Amino acid sequence: MKKNLLGCFGVIATLVVLQFTQTETHAGLFDNIKPCDEVGECNPCDNVCDDVAVTDCDPCGEIDVCNKKKSKWFVTGYLEAGFFANEYGQKNVYAPKEAGFSHNTHDTVKYGNGYDTLEGRWRDWNLTPKKPLQNVSNTGGQLNQLYISLGKSVDGRYGWDLGGTVDFTFGTDAEMVQSAGLEYDAGHGPDSWGTGDYYSAFAQAYFEAAYKKWNFKAGKFYLPFGSNEYESTQRFFYSLPNTFEVVPETAGGALANYTVNDRLSISAGWIQPNQFGESAHDNAFLGGINFQATKKLNLHYVFAIGKDTASDIIKINKGTETQMIRNNANYFINSFVATYQFNKKWKYTFDWSLKNFNNEHESSTLYWEDLGSFGDEIVRIMNYGINNELIYRYNSKWAFGVRACWGHSGYSYHDQDPTFGGDYFFWTYQNRYSFSLGANWTPTKWLIVKPELRYDVYDLTRWDCTADYHPTEPGHWGRGSRQDKPFNNGKNKDQFAGGVSAIVKF
Repeated sequence: MKKNLLGCFGVIATLVVLQFTQTETHAGLFDNIKPCDEVGECNPCDNVCDDVAVTDCDPCGEIDVCNKKKSKWFVTGYLEAGFFANEYGQKNVYAPKEAGFSHNTHDTVKYGNGYDTLEGRWRDWNLTPKKPLQNVSNTGGQLNQLYISLGKSVDGRYGWDLGGTVDFTFGTDAEMVQSAGLEYDAGHGPDSWGTGDYYSAFAQAYFEAAYKKWNFKAGKFYLPFGSNEYESTQRFFYSLPNTFEVVPETAGGALANYTVNDRLSISAGWIQPNQFGESAHDNAFLGGINFQATKKLNLHYVFAIGKDTASDIIKINKGTETQMIRNNANYFINSFVATYQFNKKWKYTFDWSLKNFNNEHESSTLYWEDLGSFGDEIVRIMNYGINNELIYRYNSKWAFGVRACWGHSGYSYHDQDPTFGGDYFFWTYQNRYSFSLGANWTPTKWLIVKPELRYDVYDLTRWDCTADYHPTEPGHWGRGSRQDKPFNNGKNKDQFAGGVSAIVKF
C-alpha cells in the first residue's frame, strides 16, 4: 500500500515538474499579451504564431486568433447611423444642378448650414475641397455609412500571394470617395450616383499581390494622406476635421510598398487623384515613408506631384453656353503625420496637410454653339491645414478625445478673355476653425457609440475686380470685397453643433 502511494505521488510530482517546465518554456512567448484594457488595436498573437500553436490567444474577444490555416477570404461590413444638430436648426438647401456643368457636378449647398462657397463650385481638376461634410451640416437623423468589404487578403511571408478587395459604401459620406470616370463624369454631366444627401460609391476596387517584403496594388484605393480615414470604424470622432477636405481620399493607379525593417517602410507609385480612368492626361507620382522613430513616436510623410493637360468641353448656364478648357495644371499635395503614444492611456496625433494647384489654361465660350475667342485663364489654389487630436483611453469600453483643427483655402482667378474686351480678376481666402469634444463607448466588439460636441468658426473674404459687364446680383461676385457667413442662412460666422452615432459591425 505504501509503495503504491509513493508511486502515485511520484507520478503526480513528475507531471507537475513537466507542466512547470512546459509553462516556463513558453511563458516568454506570451509576455506581450496584455490584459483587455491594454490591447487596443494591436494583436499580441503575431509575436508567437511562428513559435507555438496558438488556439486561445484572444483575451478580450476583440482580436483575431492567430491561425495560419484561417481562410484569407473575407466579407465584412458595418453600418453607421446617427443624429447631428446645430444651434440654428438649419438644414442644407441645395441649388439645382446645371446640366453638364463640371464646376457643379454634384449638388452644391446654397444658403444652407455649412461651407457653401468654393467647395461645391470648383471641382474641375478633382483637387479642390468637396461638398460640405454632411455629418456636421445637417439637422436630423442620417445614415452616414453602409459599408461592405469583400475580397482576399495577402501574406507574402512564404512567397507570392495574390488577392484583392472591393469596398462598396452608401450614405451621406459616400460622395467623399466618388471618382470621376466611375461614379460620375466630371466633364459632361451630373450623372453621379446619388443626389442631395445620399450617394453611393465603390470606395475601393483593387488587385493586390505580395512577395516577401513587397506589397503591390492596382485599381482604385485609399490614399495614405492625413490621419483621418473615410471608414468611420478607423477614426475616433463622429465628424471629420477640416483637413480631410484638403487632400484627395482615393485614386486610381498602382502603388508599391517595401518594408525595409520593423521600423521603416517606403512606398511609390502612379496615381490619378479622385478619378478612375476619367482622363489619360492627369498623372501624378506618389511617394511616402513611414518611420517608427521610437517605441512611442511614429512619423509618416506622403506626397504627390502631378500634371493635368486634359481638354474639357462643358456646358454651363443650364446648357445655353458651351465652354472648352485646355488645361495646363501642375499640382503638389503632401501630408505629415506624427503620432506619439505617451503611455497605454494617452495618445496624441499631429496632422499637417497641404495642396498647391496652379493651372494656366486657355478657354473659349461658344454662345449657342458659336465659337468665341480663346483667352488665357490663370487659376491658383492653395489649401492647407493642421489637425490636433488627443485621445485618452480609460479602459476597454470607454475613451475620450479632444480635437482642434484649422483649415485654410486660398483661391485666385485671372481671366484675359478678349471676348469681353477686358480683364477679370478675383481672389478669395477662407479660414475655418473647429473644436470638438468626443467619446467612444464600446460595450461589445460589434457596437461603437460616438457622442460629439463641435464648435465651428468660419472666416471668408472675397475681392472682385471686374469689368462693368459682370453681373452683381446675388450669386455672383461684384466689384469690391465682401465677407460670407455660411451658417444660419448667411447670418452667422460660427456655430455650435453636436450629435451621436452608432456603428454596428457585421
